[in-house]
Amino acid sequence: MRDRAGAEAARGIRRGQAVVFAATAGFTVASTYYFQPLFPVVGASLHVPAASASWISTVLQLGYALGLFLVVPLGDYFDRRHLVPLLMLLSAVGLVGISVSGSLGELLAWCAVVGVTSAVAQVVVGMVATIATPSERGAAIGNVMTGLLLGILLARTVAGLVAQFANWRLVFVGSAVVVAALAWFSARSIPQIPKGHQGTYRQLLASLGHTFVEEPVVRRAALIGALNFACFSIFWNTSSLHLSAPPLGLDAASIGLFGLVGVAGALAARLAGRLADRGRQLLTSLVMNVLIAASFLMLFAMPDNLWMVIAAVVVLDFGVQGSHISNQSMIFSIRPEARSRITGIYMTAYFLGGSVGSFFSTLAYRDAGYRAVLVGATAFAVLAIGARMIKLRGST
Repeated sequence: MRDRAGAEAARGIRRGQAVVFAATAGFTVASTYYFQPLFPVVGASLHVPAASASWISTVLQLGYALGLFLVVPLGDYFDRRHLVPLLMLLSAVGLVGISVSGSLGELLAWCAVVGVTSAVAQVVVGMVATIATPSERGAAIGNVMTGLLLGILLARTVAGLVAQFANWRLVFVGSAVVVAALAWFSARSIPQIPKGHQGTYRQLLASLGHTFVEEPVVRRAALIGALNFACFSIFWNTSSLHLSAPPLGLDAASIGLFGLVGVAGALAARLAGRLADRGRQLLTSLVMNVLIAASFLMLFAMPDNLWMVIAAVVVLDFGVQGSHISNQSMIFSIRPEARSRITGIYMTAYFLGGSVGSFFSTLAYRDAGYRAVLVGATAFAVLAIGARMIKLRGST
């Protein structure tokens, strides 16, 4: 099949486009992370226990996974110049709904809306892989993922500071305004890209299963990505609970500042992108997975030492984002006409893993304490290492 995206990709990505795409990915996905340092504050505001408020993460991630499966493949079906801005505007509506919620049930319903529509960030990632030239694809994906990661990390910091000195609801009002503004900029920045699928929506979804069965690269990347993001979610879903409890006893603003510590992950995204362009995805992925396991061993050794926690966050974020970019570089090197669908498969598995991690961590923290959480996270990390080592032994 002729690469119909080839003519479009040959133009590459201009600097202005790169900035808009990175900001779009960063601010939309940030909407699913603002709550992580806020569980104690939101719980008090809605008169529910902080541990119950942490179910918000599970709902957001399940919604995001649903959006990845049902919405992201539409990037191969509809004109992305219309699809991306529409999803962003719907996300802005959901953020406003969160800001006015008066009960946990109402808030969870709006969180589901935000989770589904925030999957637009991954439509942008697949789109960038199509627009970029082959020689710049890894770096281009790395740049967008750097913006996405900064959105995730700064979301925690901004949310913690706003909640500490003003009101947690203002976080979502401000986010809604920014996302709506970016919808306008994205509509003006996205070029025309030929459709990658000419059939019906039902056939489009059916093709996800065919692609999963036919492409072992996608299957293995999906498994490793799911395990990695389970680790990531296990830590961040319980971090505010652990850090706010004795002996650390940090407030919301201090917990939010931990997002800045994870900026190392943004550096990993750029480094992994460059290494991917040199054909070193597999080895990079293995090294990054080892770092993830090491971060939880560090936490298990000294869970109440603030400096050790900071060091572990740096290692964890670096490992998760580096492995993620390596995985994406591998899956985007195949079937250019189906990049949105491949993105949907991979990222659905990725966030299902995150949902499993959030669910596990909530129960483990409640029933067995923080060390049990860390043991479970280490087990997920070791499984990811095993999956990657098997591939290295039998691969090109």
